[in-house]
Amino acid sequence: MPRYNNYAYIDGANLHYTYENLDWKLDYQKLFDHLRSKYGVIIAHYFMGKTPNNQAIYDKLSSYGYNIKLKDPSPYLTDEEVCPHCGEVVNPPEKRYKADIDSYLTMQVMSDINNFNKAVLITSDGDFDELVERLVRQDKLRVVFAPCRNGCSKLLKRAAKDKIAFIDEFRTDLEKI
Repeated sequence: MPRYNNYAYIDGANLHYTYENLDWKLDYQKLFDHLRSKYGVIIAHYFMGKTPNNQAIYDKLSSYGYNIKLKDPSPYLTDEEVCPHCGEVVNPPEKRYKADIDSYLTMQVMSDINNFNKAVLITSDGDFDELVERLVRQDKLRVVFAPCRNGCSKLLKRAAKDKIAFIDEFRTDLEKI
C-alpha cells in the first residue's frame, strides 16, 4: 500500500505551450518521477486534445506512466484581421480546432475526490481558480505546480495561497538533456 494516495491533473496544452516558448525543454519522464517522489503522486492524468497525428506523443507519455485523457477538438473560426489604416484584410478568418479540457479536467477531479488524499494540479490557467478554492476548503489540494511563475494567473496564485510551486524553479532537476 502506498504511503500517499495523491493524484495529479495536468492541463497538457498549458504545460506544452509554456515550454514551447521558454529557452529550455521539459523532460516529461523526469516530471513524472518528480511528482511521485516530491508530491506522493500515484496517478497522473494528462489532459489534451485528440489529434490523429499525435499518437506517438500519447504513446510516449503513456510509457512514462501518465494516464492520457483525450478530448475531441471543436472547430472554430478565427476573427478576420483588418488593417486599421487602409481597411484591407490582413488575415482572413481561418478554421481552427480547440479542445477545451478545463471542464473535462474539473469533472475528473470531482469524480475522483473520494479516491485520493490530495490533488496536484499542473496549470497556470486562472479558469481553475474555483476548483483550487474548493480543493483548499476541503483540504484536498497538495499543490498547484504551475509551469512558469511569470505566466501564472494571479487568480490561480490567489486561490492556491501558499500551496503553489513553479516547475521553472526546478529547471536543474527537470530539464531535458
